[in-house]
Amino acid sequence: MRRATEYAVVDKYPFFKGYVEEFGKVSIDNDIPAMLSFFFIQGQIAAPYVRIPWDATHLDPRVHSFWIQPSRTGKSIAWEFVGKVLEDCGVPTDAYNGGSDAGLIGGTKTEMVTDENGKKSTEVVETKGVLSERVALNFDEGSILLNPSKNSQDTVLYLQTACNPIGSNSNVIVKHLSGRRFELKPTASMWITTYPPAGVKEYVLTKGIFQRVLLYWSHWDMDRRKNVSQIRMNKAYSKSPKSAVSYEEIVDYFKTLEKRLFERVRNLSGVTFAEWDYMSPDDREETVQSVMREMFTADESFYAATYDVIDDFYSLLDGLSFAIADVVSSFIPAMENYSVILATHIAMMDNSWVITGDHLDMAKDVLYDLFKNLISWLEGEVEVGAKKVEKATHKKDWLEAYNTINSVELDKRGDGWRKKAAVIKQYMLNQHVTRPTAFKKFNDWAAYMFSAAKDGTVVYIRLKEGEQ
Repeated sequence: MRRATEYAVVDKYPFFKGYVEEFGKVSIDNDIPAMLSFFFIQGQIAAPYVRIPWDATHLDPRVHSFWIQPSRTGKSIAWEFVGKVLEDCGVPTDAYNGGSDAGLIGGTKTEMVTDENGKKSTEVVETKGVLSERVALNFDEGSILLNPSKNSQDTVLYLQTACNPIGSNSNVIVKHLSGRRFELKPTASMWITTYPPAGVKEYVLTKGIFQRVLLYWSHWDMDRRKNVSQIRMNKAYSKSPKSAVSYEEIVDYFKTLEKRLFERVRNLSGVTFAEWDYMSPDDREETVQSVMREMFTADESFYAATYDVIDDFYSLLDGLSFAIADVVSSFIPAMENYSVILATHIAMMDNSWVITGDHLDMAKDVLYDLFKNLISWLEGEVEVGAKKVEKATHKKDWLEAYNTINSVELDKRGDGWRKKAAVIKQYMLNQHVTRPTAFKKFNDWAAYMFSAAKDGTVVYIRLKEGEQ
């Protein structure tokens, strides 16, 4: 992907560019996550006030992020900056790195209580989990979501529900514990990071949560690591250069935005400060939804731009195998949703209540590259995680079949050759697959391992040096 400053949405707004710069002082060479974290913060700031009408349904402005990158490359330390900005803006933060359901959604505990007569007894009380309140939630070890254990599967389902639009029927988590019914309507934003564990690709392809987040994958080679190490070392004992936009100005931008959104809701609904303070969460949600079609509107240029957005997303499927294209295309509705969400974000940055084609184009510009990056990763641009494991498994299976067959010497070609047909047949027996399947798997996964030669009409293969 390009550098963050090469995107129009960053280049156009000085406070956005300044934010990326400040982020980079803490987490080096991670400017794409810096850009995403800006939207993450802004989405949580706007979450109590903004709903995006979509026919008979709606979206909310939250931006959930899933950042996959090798260990020790700045993921954890990035939260130090993001979390500080949120807290200085008055938005609570929390962390979740695994544990019981109760830690995430709440539960019960037994407490000893004393009545007015001094008599002691036990009482079951409810406890709140991290999804029970408005919060920006950090998953610093997102690999727990990729572990096929029972607990992590439940966690994924809870987070998947939490990512559904606030105020929708699909944004309700119900759990029965200790004879009690728990119901919560999460408004949290998810910031999830992980190294690329084995099997991650399969989870990305099969778990619905990944179609609700902005997924960014980045590979770090040794040259990149070395460059970042040099930059880090040079920062020791040095003064941090003054940024064009100060940290205080960044925080002030978000605080001012929240005030402006709140005022907009109050002005459109006629609700006073006092009335809002005494409203229940459900009443506030009803109020926000009642004005959502007036809060922001879209002009004709927005609708004209949607055609290019769709064309560009689907163009990335050209040339993919049907199997990959079929799976990847399931991410396009999420790209469409986030296109409108980010366009709304950009209108906020413009101090505008009208979403234009320019706003949508700037949003698409970012999302197109994220989608392209996702596709490249899923195709196996770099052999990490699932693809590496998958390749090793296939190699082992073919070596097992190959080594079962007796070798022969071919005239002028040396020894060590096996009949290809015999190896294929042995593989069929070992793996219980048909002949066409075996040939396909050989071509897909094993052909690179062998040299081939013909003796008359018979094809022989021999393992290449270094492939044992």
